[in-house]
Amino acid sequence: MTTTTRKLVGLAAALGALALAACTKKDDSGKPASIPALDTPPAPATPPSAAAPPAPSGPAPAAPPAAAPDPGATITGQIVIAPALAKAKPPGTLYLTARRPSDNPSARGTLVAVKKLPADKFPLDFTLGAADMPFQNGPFDGDLVLTARLDQDGDPMSRQKGDLFGGLPKVRVGSHDVKIALDQVQKEAESLGQPGGPMGGPMGGPMGGPMGGPMGNPHLPPGHP
Repeated sequence: MTTTTRKLVGLAAALGALALAACTKKDDSGKPASIPALDTPPAPATPPSAAAPPAPSGPAPAAPPAAAPDPGATITGQIVIAPALAKAKPPGTLYLTARRPSDNPSARGTLVAVKKLPADKFPLDFTLGAADMPFQNGPFDGDLVLTARLDQDGDPMSRQKGDLFGGLPKVRVGSHDVKIALDQVQKEAESLGQPGGPMGGPMGGPMGGPMGGPMGNPHLPPGHP
């Protein structure tokens, strides 16, 4: 074998080795890649029936208006002075009050209405209704106790000797031609705010307050009896 022949055989062997190595590398690169791990599946969507209801749109509905007082829910009549006391009528201010009947005979009932009237002329016509209620403690209806007092000093915390007063124990709202006679005379002065007074002390005792209302309401007019 000549030298040239040996070189050709060696070159062929080298080329064969290179071709084999290339095939091996190609086979390795052609292998399928490993399968990656699957991600965790997403949580199912909330069904429409379980979703929170949408917030209402627009302004909230307005509250229904309060019922207007019944214009026919009144008591009308006259206040007179008993003939035997007509000459002894003192000057002063007249107050007409309406209260709920009380189950306790030693206490007056809850104040419902009060009205200040001029006392310069008798008989004195009056109309008492819902417009005369100093605070809201129910409708002006049912049976009421009416009291009229000719108060000399106009002080709600005192009663002067010589004050004239009178009343009716049961008058139905809607009554007309009611007559209240001032037929009693205050025998001695009283301070309604003193302990032992007719209202039971400074906080009103069974009356509930020095102004005669459930809690001594400060909105009652000056001179309330």
